[in-house]
Amino acid sequence: MSAVSKQAPAAPMRAAIRMHEVALRRAPVWIGLAAIVAACWWFLLRTGAGSMAHGTMPMSSAHGEPLGTVFVMWAVMMAAMMLPSVVPAAALFSVLAARRDARGGNRVLSAYVGGYALAWLAYASALALLQSMLVRAMLLDPMMQRMDVVSGAVILFVAGAYQLTPLKRACLSKCRTPLGFFLANWRDGVPGAFVLGLHHGAWCVACCWALMALLFVVGAMNLAWMGVLTLVVLAEKIAPARWHLATVLGAALVVAGTVVAMHAALGS
Repeated sequence: MSAVSKQAPAAPMRAAIRMHEVALRRAPVWIGLAAIVAACWWFLLRTGAGSMAHGTMPMSSAHGEPLGTVFVMWAVMMAAMMLPSVVPAAALFSVLAARRDARGGNRVLSAYVGGYALAWLAYASALALLQSMLVRAMLLDPMMQRMDVVSGAVILFVAGAYQLTPLKRACLSKCRTPLGFFLANWRDGVPGAFVLGLHHGAWCVACCWALMALLFVVGAMNLAWMGVLTLVVLAEKIAPARWHLATVLGAALVVAGTVVAMHAALGS
């Protein structure tokens, strides 16, 4: 056997060892991220369960909660649902960052995740404002358990239609395979990592905003549906493109919206 053939497997092996070493060095960040996600789910579980026991919901009152309170709940929900989906991209980012600056890796990775989270916090503020407007227009139950049928059908149809658009595919490609995005927009240092995370997070918001809006239809504090949507978002990002998950889901949502609208029309 030639020397070249003996050394051929060495490069992939070295790359795997390198990624393992980087992952170990970034353990404090991964542990912290897992703790934040777990705390958010625990908070939602305790808050939702406690409110259910008293017949109320934490996001409700007779005239709707103050906007700040609603924002906090949406922010916790977005963190619980969307931070897990950043792990594949963050892992790739950490490997790239280690090649540029091995010493500041934890700070740089934390900055990237922080920028990504800020993008979703901005979207949480938009959802909080939308909820307040829907409640005041009496299109949404203040307890977030029932929505006007027509409004629900519209959200289902719009979410499904968006899943089928070229924009959705373009945004999803940057979430599913972010290497090209990272290389094209790379900035060194902690501020650069934060801006990169914010930029990438904005693409992910553009990718998944419609799926998150489905919470208005299924119930914003419905933990079961929150778990389902979390898995759907993660599956879209890690599943092979040939599976066409976004297209299948989009078609299903369009059909669901149409059925709900037809049922409402016949019922009236």
